Amino acid sequence: MESNDGWGRGATCPLHPENLAQRTCTRCGTFMCDICGEHGTQSQCPSCREREGQGRAFPLDRNNWSIGGLFEVSWEAFKREWVMLTVCALLFLVAVMIGGGISELLGFIGEKMGGAAHIVFILVGTVLSWVVQGFAIMGMMRVCLDVIQGERADVGRLFSQFNKVGAYVVTNLLAVAIFTPVVLVCLAVLVAAFTVVAGVNLADVGSMSDFKQLLEMTQSAAVLGAVGLCVLLIGITSVWLGMPLALVSVALADTENPKAMETIRKCFGYVQGQRVAMLVVGLLASIILFVSFMLCCLPVVPAMGFFYLLFAGIYLSLSRGEQQEA
Repeated sequence: MESNDGWGRGATCPLHPENLAQRTCTRCGTFMCDICGEHGTQSQCPSCREREGQGRAFPLDRNNWSIGGLFEVSWEAFKREWVMLTVCALLFLVAVMIGGGISELLGFIGEKMGGAAHIVFILVGTVLSWVVQGFAIMGMMRVCLDVIQGERADVGRLFSQFNKVGAYVVTNLLAVAIFTPVVLVCLAVLVAAFTVVAGVNLADVGSMSDFKQLLEMTQSAAVLGAVGLCVLLIGITSVWLGMPLALVSVALADTENPKAMETIRKCFGYVQGQRVAMLVVGLLASIILFVSFMLCCLPVVPAMGFFYLLFAGIYLSLSRGEQQEA
């Protein structure tokens, strides 16, 4: 997808002459503004999408979607392509395990070497696992986006997102930066609770050799209260921050030449006013995965295909129609 840099500089959108073109249609080459491209989520102009049936195949947007409607649309798409979705989910699981194995292997090597090498190997292993797993999850989301919009599940699309791995790694780093202050605040709350409620001063806390000794010096009620407060704080914050971040991999897969910070910003805008409904969808989808895992593990692979179809659907629902800014 081309921007208006270079030869396209200054061109206007034929459908919205008051707007500068930001890209061109990947099918016919027509200039497109942000309205035509639905703020970077569409690679084809409205005319081409209409010719190919896109935009009608997925009937929901943020103005008319519901949890029941989302499950209905996702289930119909899953029934149509469940075999190939299962194949894609299986390949996705293999890639995820490979990424995790790389991280574990480098961590083991670093532990044997000791010192600063241990930290370096852990960091390198983490980044490499992000590369492999990001490649896999964006590919899986690309397949699910195709299926839920009425197209066939093409295994080849699993391998179509390699050029976006850099953006995926950067978004992960930004997510860590976003959550780190939350973790630090929770630790501060925990220390303050032990200090104020249990009467353990900071000097004592700093001299403890392990957590067991700390527990022996405090009352169980104080410990439960402090831990409960931290869990509540982390839980509320994780829901508020985690909902938009859960859409990032889908947004990356659906956007040509995505930018990490811009993608995160848009995802925060998409979930504005929709966090509770998203949480319900996430809980229901997780229950489906859990039940399928309990059924001798075998159904978990097709269930994973349905799980990611739901996330593709909720992303499309919230990113289309009247959009909210973060």
